[in-house]
Amino acid sequence: MKHRIVFLDDEGIGPDIVLPEMPFDHSWVSYRYTQPDQVVERLRGATVALTCSVAFREEHLAQLPDLQMISLALTGTDIVDMEYCKARGIKVTNVPGYATNTVAEHSLAMMFELFRKVSSYNRLMQQVQRGETEPRNIYFDFPIRDLCGRVLGIVGHGSIGKRVAELGRAIGMKVFFYDRDGRYVGPEFTSMEKLLQVSDVLMITCPLTEETRDLVGAAELAQMKRDAILINTGRGGIVNEGALIEVMLAGRIGGAALDVLVDEPVQPDNPIMQLIGMHNFILTPHVAWSSKDAMQYLISRSVENINEFVFSRADARLSSTAD
Repeated sequence: MKHRIVFLDDEGIGPDIVLPEMPFDHSWVSYRYTQPDQVVERLRGATVALTCSVAFREEHLAQLPDLQMISLALTGTDIVDMEYCKARGIKVTNVPGYATNTVAEHSLAMMFELFRKVSSYNRLMQQVQRGETEPRNIYFDFPIRDLCGRVLGIVGHGSIGKRVAELGRAIGMKVFFYDRDGRYVGPEFTSMEKLLQVSDVLMITCPLTEETRDLVGAAELAQMKRDAILINTGRGGIVNEGALIEVMLAGRIGGAALDVLVDEPVQPDNPIMQLIGMHNFILTPHVAWSSKDAMQYLISRSVENINEFVFSRADARLSSTAD
């Protein structure tokens, strides 16, 4: 059988990423991005779909009788109507855990920047070089703080949260987790109220659910130390952005770093842009997951999932014929 494979959104994979071979008879079509109203048209006749972000709902799947498999180049499966796929016998695969190291390292890079002010002082030296600022013997423009001995509070106990904790301990931080589900006991697990009060760094690494939406709002921010920093590499919506803007502008928090927002991609008129330019605020455009290493593993594993599916189907047909 010749498979028709369609990659719906290859813009989700960087230009330097190598696509592994698929050693079976197939045709391949790739699109930069696919809008919801283009899904059915582009997948008509396809047996395998590969995507980084395009959603598959029942209204799409019901019009694609040839579709046998969906390979998701991402961690979750929430963009797919899984019940319908199960009923129709459509195989759905994903790549759990691919972003563990890259998101954890991005989170710590943000933390180091807010405590050590490396980029702020580098920009100051650029001003000196351009003659905009006089050179001095000693610079105290931006306060530098050590991380060793500080308290790292983590909301989220998945693979990323655990990796963040490992890295934090390695530099001498004391780690606490907020356990949302009440499944864990031990000295490192505490209530949200206690976590807010003791954390020098509050790190959000959990998914967005109805339970975690606006988990950190005005009331929670008011309980944090005035010099504590907040970092969110989980999902937009977990931190109430309006409340964060208010405390940042009022100087009632030590700083914040966001890689995720409610509205993405971020637009110039987004209210969060009021904070751009503040030395204690960092905004990155949802790139924590996108290290070259992580993306290569992501696409390699996604294609491997396709290969395994195709060959398992072939083996099943051979076994059936033999019987």
